[in-house]
Amino acid sequence: MKKLRELLRANRWLAAVLLLEAAVLASLVASLFGAPYKLQLSPADFANEYPQIAAVNDDGTALQIWNNSEDFVPPKDKAMTFSTTGSAVRSGAYEVTVQYFSCQTPDEPTFNALHSAGSLSFASAGNPSAIHADAVILDDCHRTVTTRLWVGYGAKMRDLTATLTYGEGQLYLYGITLTEQPIYRATRLVGFVLLAALLDLALLLLFACGDENAPARRRRYAVPLVLAGIALLASLPLFSNYLYFGHDLDYHLQRITAMAAELSYGQFPVRLTTDSLNGYGYANPLCYCELFLTLPALLYNAWLPLRTCYQVYIFAVTLATAAIAYYSFGTITASRKLGLLGAGLYTLSCYRMVCIYVRAAVGEYTAIAFLPLILAGLYNIYTTEKPRFAQWAPMAFGMAALVQCHLLSCELIALLLVVFCLLRLRETLRPARLLAWLKAALLALALSAWYFFPFLISTREINLMVNGPLIGKIQGQGTYLVQLFSPFGRGYGGTADGTSNDMTLTLGLPLTAGFMLVIYCLLRRERWQQQETLRRMQTAFGFAMLTLVLSLRVFPWDGVQSWLGRAAGKMAGMFQYPWRFLSLGTVLLCLAALLAVQLLQEKNVRLAKGAAAALAACALLTVGVVQTQITTGMSEQAYNVFLNRQPNATTGVGEYLIDGTSGYETIWAQPKPGSEELQLLSYEKRGGKAYLTVENDGDAADISVPIFNYGHYYAVDEATGDAYALGTGENARITLNIPAGYTGTIVIAYHAPVYWRAFELVSLLALIGSVGWGVSQRKKKQ
Repeated sequence: MKKLRELLRANRWLAAVLLLEAAVLASLVASLFGAPYKLQLSPADFANEYPQIAAVNDDGTALQIWNNSEDFVPPKDKAMTFSTTGSAVRSGAYEVTVQYFSCQTPDEPTFNALHSAGSLSFASAGNPSAIHADAVILDDCHRTVTTRLWVGYGAKMRDLTATLTYGEGQLYLYGITLTEQPIYRATRLVGFVLLAALLDLALLLLFACGDENAPARRRRYAVPLVLAGIALLASLPLFSNYLYFGHDLDYHLQRITAMAAELSYGQFPVRLTTDSLNGYGYANPLCYCELFLTLPALLYNAWLPLRTCYQVYIFAVTLATAAIAYYSFGTITASRKLGLLGAGLYTLSCYRMVCIYVRAAVGEYTAIAFLPLILAGLYNIYTTEKPRFAQWAPMAFGMAALVQCHLLSCELIALLLVVFCLLRLRETLRPARLLAWLKAALLALALSAWYFFPFLISTREINLMVNGPLIGKIQGQGTYLVQLFSPFGRGYGGTADGTSNDMTLTLGLPLTAGFMLVIYCLLRRERWQQQETLRRMQTAFGFAMLTLVLSLRVFPWDGVQSWLGRAAGKMAGMFQYPWRFLSLGTVLLCLAALLAVQLLQEKNVRLAKGAAAALAACALLTVGVVQTQITTGMSEQAYNVFLNRQPNATTGVGEYLIDGTSGYETIWAQPKPGSEELQLLSYEKRGGKAYLTVENDGDAADISVPIFNYGHYYAVDEATGDAYALGTGENARITLNIPAGYTGTIVIAYHAPVYWRAFELVSLLALIGSVGWGVSQRKKKQ
């Protein structure tokens, strides 16, 4: 305390900052208490400027809008809106529930989720920036919709206005309820504490005077600060109230919100998302592991805006990429400085930036974080006579991580590892090394067992579209040399047969410079005394060249697929795009460039420092250019919540649909009784379960429920608990046979097989055992 008083006495401004933080903290703590605020908006609260087509019904329960008057002429260049006068609302997060009826085509009702008679939005004229809420589409398929709204901290909101925008058809509004979510109060408090701690640390390190321990503290935090700086530089586009729209962004944001919903329903681990595809359900988690998406899903359940959850995830992955690259490259080069240089080159590399911001390829850019760890494991295994846990564990954890974030990347790196082992077969076959490979493989399998074995079982039991016979010809998606070695790309776009409309598919200026540096070292290979370093550089560069060749359009992928036949040809084309090999080329070229700098140190330290500085400068220039292209050439969207009901936004290309089904038909989510005597009284989904209420006045009859039958669904009578057998009908929908004379509610729910828990236990024990072993070994060394 004495040192703290002396520090504050010498830095009055720091004391003022701490007092301000304490005041804000006290306010946030006080806000934790008190009942949640609730606001109810009724139809009468909406002003009506169009009495010819709109009116509140006699009992005041609905604002009914229907432009069926021949005398009414809609205003030109102006939307027909109905707004409330403004309400006082506390700062916080709110669940908004809207009860309505929409029918865009009253003459021919469709119950189509893509049809809508209007929308609802919220705003504030007095403090517009304090309101964060996306417009809600009131579609024809539903009668209730929920969304989220945030009122900024400290805002004195007196004029929150709800605006109903009418399009065409029938639109009835019954009521709007805003309910505050107390969990957001705690979320806001925790967020402030974390940000304040980071700010205080930065101020202490950079500006504080009279701190005797400052030099030692700066040295201790030097590496973490540099890594954090690299991550911040790579993440600058995240510091915005918008997301830059990437190719797969809708798909992955839907995965996050669907996983968050299932976690709130108590499903863990998440195996199937029951709310996806308009309630039909989707087997994405069974096939495309979502372990790492647990972070943004939990944040979304803590009521952060979806945009913020995704931004936090990208930053976390970026920081992990920098840290893993530093550890891995530092291990291989035995140099902290080269480890930091490698972290900068790799984290700021062009292809990684493109995967994050242009492609929004969540699985692939997450996998990119772990590729250096596999190289470190490979290096340890082949440079140690008797590899122990510390040597082969990086390989195990790296491969397990790839399995659980992006199987395609795992397959690509496995292909290179097989080639490497064959080229160094004699060394590979040494008993101690083979044992290390076996241990690493078994640990990776054990860590992934919770996901991998249910995935294999499910793909055998369910005839998914991804199992179909279609072979995708991929050669046309390859790169050209002008793309690979161009210093900069256009930053956005897709991939086509030419180059003018393609996204950036280049190694980037720093790795192109590193490529030339490696060539220089190879041309002078007789001069170097560090032959082991030279051989490692040659190996890394050789494999990098292999990946670049495989990414080119001239590589005969189509011919290879045809020659292999249908089954093997399909496997050869599973990775879809040859340019995916750029992820491997990037990490291998980074390693080769670092080893080239290490060779230069042998002859000329100043030249090596100059080369390292040049590579770092090229990386800074490249990331600046790429980010400028992104921020000026790509569209922005708020994404407070995910509201896109388009099937392709939910499923991507629909690989995990049941073969033969139509994803488009999920825009209709209504049960279909099999007879006129079987009456549907109500159907709704709550908490991941479907509640089907029917009355059967005739003989036993089937009813088709809008849920895809992926298996492991169970149906029981809500009152008696009696089980009902499930069948599969048109478009793979679940069918139920309703007995004659039955009246009641049947609950349909998904339950993963109990024996899958054994796989989860294996993974949990493997993780606990690995951590325990690592901790015990560290204590022994100390």
